[in-house]
Amino acid sequence: MSHAINYVISFANPASHYCEIEIQFNNIKSQKGNSNNVTLFLPVWTPGSYMIREFARQVQNTEAFSSAGKKLDIHKTRKNHWEVNTKGESSFTVKYKVYCNELTVRTSEISDEHAFINCSNVFMSAKGVENEKCSVKINPHASWKTISTGLEKIGDNLYEAENYDVLADSPIEIGNQKVLEFEIRNIKHYIALTGRANYDDETLIKDFKKIAEAQINFFRDIPYKHYTYICHLVEKGGGGLEHLNSFAVQFPRWAFTDVKLYKQFLGLVSHEFFHLWNVKRIRPAELGPFDYDNENHTTGLWVAEGWTSIYDNIFIRRCEILDNKEYYEFIEKEVNDIMRFQGRFNQSLFESSYDTWIKFYRQDENSKNSQVSYYTKGALVALMLNLEIITSTNCEKSLDDALKALWEDYKKNPKKGFTNERVKEICESLAGKDLTDFWNKYLMGLDELPLFDYFKKAGLESKNVNEDLVTFDIETSQANGKVLITKVYAGGCGYTGCLNTGDEIIAINDIRIEKDYEKILKENKHDDEVKVLINRKGFIKEFFIKLTPAIPKYEISEMENLFDEQRKVLNKWLLG
Repeated sequence: MSHAINYVISFANPASHYCEIEIQFNNIKSQKGNSNNVTLFLPVWTPGSYMIREFARQVQNTEAFSSAGKKLDIHKTRKNHWEVNTKGESSFTVKYKVYCNELTVRTSEISDEHAFINCSNVFMSAKGVENEKCSVKINPHASWKTISTGLEKIGDNLYEAENYDVLADSPIEIGNQKVLEFEIRNIKHYIALTGRANYDDETLIKDFKKIAEAQINFFRDIPYKHYTYICHLVEKGGGGLEHLNSFAVQFPRWAFTDVKLYKQFLGLVSHEFFHLWNVKRIRPAELGPFDYDNENHTTGLWVAEGWTSIYDNIFIRRCEILDNKEYYEFIEKEVNDIMRFQGRFNQSLFESSYDTWIKFYRQDENSKNSQVSYYTKGALVALMLNLEIITSTNCEKSLDDALKALWEDYKKNPKKGFTNERVKEICESLAGKDLTDFWNKYLMGLDELPLFDYFKKAGLESKNVNEDLVTFDIETSQANGKVLITKVYAGGCGYTGCLNTGDEIIAINDIRIEKDYEKILKENKHDDEVKVLINRKGFIKEFFIKLTPAIPKYEISEMENLFDEQRKVLNKWLLG
């Protein structure tokens, strides 16, 4: 083969969850002067999923051989680096096995039914040759007939990547998945569906194509030669991960006939497809070229994920998959995810983005009290920024134009990512005003988001449906006849009344609790004091808790009679 790096992946016994990797390096020079040593590496994280995951822990039986088949010394120099003594040879082979038994969109699974390979999990490369072309030969198990991937096919089960970044960003599904197809502008799109499910082929094709066409028409560019949707239909689970010309998502296999859940799934499809432009190409400056050995910190995820999280649902509204009322329900979820919890006063949007490596993917019982999501708060701030631009320009401009300007920036210089300063510059130019105060308060600061004031400009109003609710503002679970507290939310009377995660609620006002503690509280009203008996780590404790208004929960709806200006603003937001 003519490539500098040639991979072979095989599956001798997929039920064992192992794959066998062979890498042939051709004309590779040492990166250490006259030394014979070449350093190999395996990433510690997957692009798009910002947490150190230590994929090297699943690698075993690593060996190296000369071109003549003689064994070479290979040993670890750090957790994800191996050093090969080539004895002066520029071509050599490395072999190893990888255990893959975790089916998420960011990890890999091999079973008797299929193999899903995130290439960053399994394929090593060598320092200094990351920009070289490489090939991947896939040897499927005899029972598997189909391969789905964004990699370029150059032969029978043989694929090519322009460089290691492209390889790492191209997951591979191997098995007997069903593949549906459609074309947009003569470009093939493949929907690879793994697992039995109750979907309808024609409905999926129609809806996937409708979303893709809307986004392509928005940006006026198709930045790929072909596109592959990898869909894992699972017993339970969800989520997705974007790639350069593909994505991987999970969805419960029997949920396709649930209209509400299916539309949520289409929101996920819209989200991951939108990343084709926003993240995979329009990206924060810090996210490229990737450092696969360490965290890649940025404060720009509020654009990368936040803007995507508002536009995913805007596009399914513009496709008429959602009506206005259904769209407002999506907005409600984002509003309540931020505006109900005290985390918004303890972590700024920039901090949330920067700290994703240590916080976002490591949620605990206190996360809602201590942090915010750059997805949801980013979406809400994007919504405010959109309405700021719309109202400042008499509905002539919107955040749509900011995205298009960032896309033009990318096309002028694909190697250069955006900065927060550039985003601010574009938005100020569109709005015709200084947005420093907006930036300082809502992106860098901890000021309350004036969401409902912005909503009024578009003729929307909010209602607190928890106004009459009597509750401790906690979450509970039942186990072996016990009611256990799993979360306690700051701002609620349970928090001020000293209830803790892990407490077992035994009784309220001397009445034994068996399931729903709120049924007993319904006999009370705000400002009443109740006696609570709990078991805390084997000790019985008694607290007197004063009931206060529940943490608000909002419903969003259109005002009954919108002014013409409000209707104009709303239409610009929803329809573009």
